[in-house]
Amino acid sequence: MASRLTIVPSHLRVEPSPLIDNEPQSLYELAWTYAPGCMVAFDTVTDEIIDVNPSAEALSGYSREELLGLNIAILHPHDERKRVEVELLDNLWQSSRHTGFHIQSKDGKCTPVSIVSSKFTKVNGRSMAVLIYFDISEHVIKEHQLSTQNWALSAYALVALALGKDHSTEAKLMQAICEAITQGSEYVLAWTGIAVDGPDKPIRIVASAGSALGYIDEISISWSEYVPEGQGPTGVCIRTSELQIMEDSDTSAKFKLWRERAREYGIRSCISIPFIINGNRHGALTVYSVRPKAFGDVVVEAFRHMAKEIGFGLHALEQERLLLKERKNVIEIEQQLTHALSNMVVPIVLAMEMRDPYTVGHQSRVAEIACAIGSEMGWSVSKLQGLRVAAQVHDIGKISIPAEILTKPGKLNMTEYEMLKEHVENGYMILKDIPFAWPIADIVRQHHEKLDGSGYPRGLKADAILYEAKVLAVADIVEAMVSNRPYRPGIKLYLALQEIEKMAGSQLDAEAVRICLDLFREKHFMVAGWIRD
Repeated sequence: MASRLTIVPSHLRVEPSPLIDNEPQSLYELAWTYAPGCMVAFDTVTDEIIDVNPSAEALSGYSREELLGLNIAILHPHDERKRVEVELLDNLWQSSRHTGFHIQSKDGKCTPVSIVSSKFTKVNGRSMAVLIYFDISEHVIKEHQLSTQNWALSAYALVALALGKDHSTEAKLMQAICEAITQGSEYVLAWTGIAVDGPDKPIRIVASAGSALGYIDEISISWSEYVPEGQGPTGVCIRTSELQIMEDSDTSAKFKLWRERAREYGIRSCISIPFIINGNRHGALTVYSVRPKAFGDVVVEAFRHMAKEIGFGLHALEQERLLLKERKNVIEIEQQLTHALSNMVVPIVLAMEMRDPYTVGHQSRVAEIACAIGSEMGWSVSKLQGLRVAAQVHDIGKISIPAEILTKPGKLNMTEYEMLKEHVENGYMILKDIPFAWPIADIVRQHHEKLDGSGYPRGLKADAILYEAKVLAVADIVEAMVSNRPYRPGIKLYLALQEIEKMAGSQLDAEAVRICLDLFREKHFMVAGWIRD
């Protein structure tokens, strides 16, 4: 039998012996030298660094010789060092993982990291432990991008709701919009201003919301091109009717007048979007972030749409006041606002369908079929509107599914199919915090459930499934079978109807199926773009 090899790990030696200067002489040295994670060995009594591997040197910017003997907290920003002591150094009884920390390099740059801490152990009579830092910068960037996209969808819907509600004044409407933008987001301030005619051309603040409200207290802003107060993003935006982005308050020359005040509130960047009220009054929506360069393409596009809708909303408000004054056409105005709310999902649907050309129009056709079934059931206008919105976004979760899976020409394997099934939960997560007047997120989440519990994602049965989801399921199956897909051609409508007829009462709601069959077979209902067989 071969003898067991005993190696004293060089990375736990107290004497200087940097591994990067010599070839590794043991398995331990090899792992220590080439490990992708930043490994730091330290004395658990004094918290002094005993050794670091080359990855730690590269990420921190310090040499091994500079770090030896220093307190391990030196690797962290000052405001994290207390957490390092409490969460890491005082809890070494077992190995654990930690998030929310950063390594601060020699040049001051902070890199987000996750940390794995070892259990402390005795080596040559000395109590030691190892912290392994993993650079998660790329993950944080992707997470922020996804968060930004989700925020853009949520904020757009929240603004849509604000526009759809009954606000008696422009100020109340704009206040609702500002609150919608700053609610649960990284944006610390949103305000709307209206251009006022006069010698100094001041901008009147109409509404504002956010944690940095104090920034605009007694602030002087103009839309005149001849005064310093008119050179900021809001003044230029109103004067030129063009969107303005201030990427970094610390470096923007035109923001110099407000720089110190911005620093007090942690403001680093802003976007200002123009809108027009009733064709003649000019205004702007200005939003601030604590991050420099916070306004990427997705967010900018969302704000462009918001500005247009704000203009439409303000115009509708003025029209409503006129109609109320004349005591006529009230119903017409309400219908216009409801229709406007439905149209808010159109840009979202278009963005999704751009990723999957085979399902272009699928959600709209499903909405058409589902609403026809609901109408035959005698549902109210409001309930049908909720069903239409849910149908139009029922596959919104596919935005997180790789395009190669959505457009794969062959049959999906088990892993790909399971990934595809995640779209219902993803859709629910995107929509759940949006305060629709209807249970849109739950309807979307349940549209693949079956009466017998064989559906997904939660295996709900019978009455546990919302009736809107039952109707949506019938419409979705019929449309999907009739339409072409990359992996198969569509089937004849009569064959699709035979399939749902087999599932009636067991997997699909019997009444919804009966009405769907009657619509197509007896009433000759047809969906735009289909060919009658």
